[in-house]
Amino acid sequence: MPSILREENGNTELQTNGDGNAPKTNGHLAGNHEDAFRHLPKPQQDILQLHGPRQKYCLEKAGEIPELRSDREILVQVVAIGLNPVDWKGPDYDFGLPSFPWVNGRDFAGIVVKTSNGSSRIEIGDVVFGPSTDYRDVRKAAYQEYLVTTDFNVARLPAQLPVNTGAAIGVAFVSALLALGVSLGLDFSSVTGASKGPDLLSILRKSDRDEIPEDVREECVDGIKDTERPQKGDWFAIWGASSSTGSMALQLAKLTGLRVICVADVVRHGSRLIDLGADVLVDRQNPSRAIEIIRSVTKGKLRFALDTVGKETATQLQESLQNPKGDRQAHLVGLTGLPKVRLSGVKYHSVPIKVFHSVPALGETAMRWLEQLLVAKGLEPPDIALADGGLEGINEALDRLRNGTVSAKRIVVPIGQKSTTESDGHTVKNGVKQEAEGKFDNLDYADKLNADPQRIRFAYWVPNVSGGLVISKIEQRTGWSFEQNVEYAKTAERVGFEYALTQIRFMAGYGAENQHESVSFSQALLHFTERLTVMAALLPGPWNPAIAAKQIASIDNYCKGRIAVNVVSGWFKQEFTSIGQWWLDHGERYRRSREFIACLKGIWTQDQFTFKGDFYQFHDYPLKPKPIARPGRPYPEIFQGGNSMDARENAAAVSDYYFMNGNTLEGFQTQIADVKERAEKHGRAGGVKFALNGFVIARETEEEAIKVLQEIQGKANKEAVEAFADAVQNAGASTANKTGMWANSKFEDLVQYNDGFKTKLIGTPEQIADRILLLKSLGINILLVAFLHYDDEIQQFGEQVLPLVRKLEAEGRGKDEAFEISLTGDMYREKKDKQ
Repeated sequence: MPSILREENGNTELQTNGDGNAPKTNGHLAGNHEDAFRHLPKPQQDILQLHGPRQKYCLEKAGEIPELRSDREILVQVVAIGLNPVDWKGPDYDFGLPSFPWVNGRDFAGIVVKTSNGSSRIEIGDVVFGPSTDYRDVRKAAYQEYLVTTDFNVARLPAQLPVNTGAAIGVAFVSALLALGVSLGLDFSSVTGASKGPDLLSILRKSDRDEIPEDVREECVDGIKDTERPQKGDWFAIWGASSSTGSMALQLAKLTGLRVICVADVVRHGSRLIDLGADVLVDRQNPSRAIEIIRSVTKGKLRFALDTVGKETATQLQESLQNPKGDRQAHLVGLTGLPKVRLSGVKYHSVPIKVFHSVPALGETAMRWLEQLLVAKGLEPPDIALADGGLEGINEALDRLRNGTVSAKRIVVPIGQKSTTESDGHTVKNGVKQEAEGKFDNLDYADKLNADPQRIRFAYWVPNVSGGLVISKIEQRTGWSFEQNVEYAKTAERVGFEYALTQIRFMAGYGAENQHESVSFSQALLHFTERLTVMAALLPGPWNPAIAAKQIASIDNYCKGRIAVNVVSGWFKQEFTSIGQWWLDHGERYRRSREFIACLKGIWTQDQFTFKGDFYQFHDYPLKPKPIARPGRPYPEIFQGGNSMDARENAAAVSDYYFMNGNTLEGFQTQIADVKERAEKHGRAGGVKFALNGFVIARETEEEAIKVLQEIQGKANKEAVEAFADAVQNAGASTANKTGMWANSKFEDLVQYNDGFKTKLIGTPEQIADRILLLKSLGINILLVAFLHYDDEIQQFGEQVLPLVRKLEAEGRGKDEAFEISLTGDMYREKKDKQ
């Protein structure tokens, strides 16, 4: 059996072909594009065959390698297979099986080992993925080691995505794309803020009609009138929105500005659907109530709907569509079935999946756009669940689908032997040979750690100013140079950090003799990283929102949507006065910040922005290009901190994330509850998330960690800490109710800028993980951490603490506040002074 590519937990590895041919960079095989496949020693393959209805699939050895028959066909070695419900429903109910023995399988990812002689964007060695929609051609089925497809029906996998993820995308994307773009006529060329898409109906209507199969021709050409096509702002309902196709349809609809109602199990899947951009969630448990809610929300004007479940739910969904008015019909697409009893005024559609492979212009356009969306992170791939056993393990994996034990995830089966290195000590990432560097030589470790969408996320303070992260004379193995920071950033994203925060300083103070500027430094770090989102600090006063919006929008386009901002209202008076900026009172500084944030959001999201405030004015300002807009992220995330009532009010009114300092248990609870209550009053219930600062000292024993803390505080730079304490009175105790930043901080607290010691991430990795889960249960979404020795402790945190947190999360920890408080709460409770 030939084996030129192997898979280990999402890492693609090319193997030599026996004659010394090995892959080189850029994902291509060695040689002059010679037919490398001919050099494989044994041109045979394993195949999973079905010998009759209601039978299990059987593994057949030494099957024939399928042959290419046309100029646009390519041969792909399968690396991973994505499973679909039809793979078990077809055999169980005896449909879609032309003859026996038969080979099934719709979704695949793999490497191109043979191409035609014609010119194509697909080359030998490319890692590709796609769906097999040509069901009657057994050569194109996925349940075999090698399959045939066409170059216009595959997409090249972006370097940042694991191969296993690619195997979960094809069918879901193509089904959703055709349902919306052909059956409903949604025009994706209207997309703004992400890669502009195609107008599929226009492509089909300009195509040779003979290319379109006769049984779907009417649907493709005359299925919907131009006057009835969806427009920006129209309502669109999806029943079964948590399915892979449903979540894809949600994202595609949001890209074009539709308002989307998602019917699903809200308890289990509501959070993810909100993250993907759902406007309204409706629980599926009570169908009649769901219909009532949809009709109420849309005021009876719903004209477009998609059902991904079956005839019964499609029948229920049609009841929520508008009553016929004039010539404008309502339109219902059924992915797996349509109602038997149909209503007047409703046009019913089935997805014309055949046109994907029968009309090359459509297939090519769709796959090119998919590549662009994935590179720009304009589309979130489905969550996956891996199944073991290769081809032989597919029967067991299909049983999991059949029994309903996997929900809202795509089961993916990696194919081939497991191997981690080449005999020469090299590994291969996404088809490209790499030097072996251990478990952190790529981003797979981080991807596995961060697979759960409900996870708490981790950020780190970027030491772009000198002096380390504590105001102490203790040794700190932490550099502030650009070169050192690039290494910290690369290490951080490979061990599981998802965010980094650059600091803002305009002058020396408190040990920070040297300071790199935050925005330019953030852009530089983004250039050297692949996953990390970097928060650039902005200071209203020195920055005008027009300049800031332009800077950040440009950077956002360069880095494909990985920039965020932290708006700092200011606490260091001399930093303002030294550069000729007005120093405002505390409340006025926050009022200016509120206008600043409102302007950023308006400039980034409105075609012509007008604003008349006390600090800023705009008149039909048209920023182009806009930042990259993705589902759940219409503009770069905006962070803002502060403990005062002014800070909380700003967070509630305009910010996406509210940064908090370390505090007591009661302090955290009060602060979070207060901001949530204020957000509700502003009509932003659930619109504010919470981030928390903490300083980490992880050691083998708690005693050792505490000794390090004592040494940091004992060697504090007394003069610098006291000067810092004097300066921060402007932001803390000076507020009317003494609730501002640092209002209740003691000398030893101020040794770490943002009360990081109070967060109590000091102890063994196990103790720290427990405390992090308590903080998560209180409502913390992002934990921002700093270390004494960045040279060592970023990686140590990723190796020792992060996996423990993820293990506990997988066991259900971090969700029950009362339970977590019973375990760890005493550590944080407010200590009452004895009378």
